[in-house]
Amino acid sequence: MRQMEYSEKAIEHFMCPQNAYSMLDADAEGSSGDPSCGDYLNFYIKVRDDRIVEASYLVFGCCGSIATSSMTSVLAKGKTLTEALAITEDDVIEALDGLPESKIHCSNLGVSALHKAINNFISQRTESFMKIAIPVDEQNIESNVCASFGRAPYYLIYDADTKEATFIENSAAASAGGAGIKAAQLIVDSKASAVLTPRCGGNAAEVLEAAGIKMYKTVSAPIKENIEAFAAGTLSLLDEIHPGLHRHGGN
Repeated sequence: MRQMEYSEKAIEHFMCPQNAYSMLDADAEGSSGDPSCGDYLNFYIKVRDDRIVEASYLVFGCCGSIATSSMTSVLAKGKTLTEALAITEDDVIEALDGLPESKIHCSNLGVSALHKAINNFISQRTESFMKIAIPVDEQNIESNVCASFGRAPYYLIYDADTKEATFIENSAAASAGGAGIKAAQLIVDSKASAVLTPRCGGNAAEVLEAAGIKMYKTVSAPIKENIEAFAAGTLSLLDEIHPGLHRHGGN
């Protein structure tokens, strides 16, 4: 039988595996394989602002499993959750400059455990954000997200646990100034943990951040699509804060 040939890159990751340790303060973990009959892997991730800042694992298995687990951790580190969920077995194999055909299946171990860890993190986050607030045009969950945060006529308060939707009127919508700040305080008083909005002014953002409320950027107009995207963990943190808008009491 012809001897299996590993690439130099695969041998490097087997002989000197990267990130091979248990992460005691991990935000989430996922496992793959069966310890009773072969290869088994625990994968750990630490997440900050929807980006994997640390990835590690503990693996029991052959050299192929060790090399692919090591490379999976390298590929995942620094990526957003959405980017890491897109990592495939082929990506791992390509990054290792190939694997012997009989060891191709090993690439599934790390990728599967990584994806499980991410999905576990998303599930935990959704549970922690029991209430989310969304600026809306109408008191109807079938309607659209309002383009303005501070001038929205209503806010939808959606309970991710009970799926209950309630609406609060924005009494600050017609204010001559400071609408964004007043609107932000309404959100704080509603006990929401996250806001989904297309934009937000600087002063309003400061009020929300001081209350520990995270802001996520909406991806489309329909309210339901954004709720589903948030639950799936595909919304990004809002990075379009407009410091000048507060001077006019707007967003």
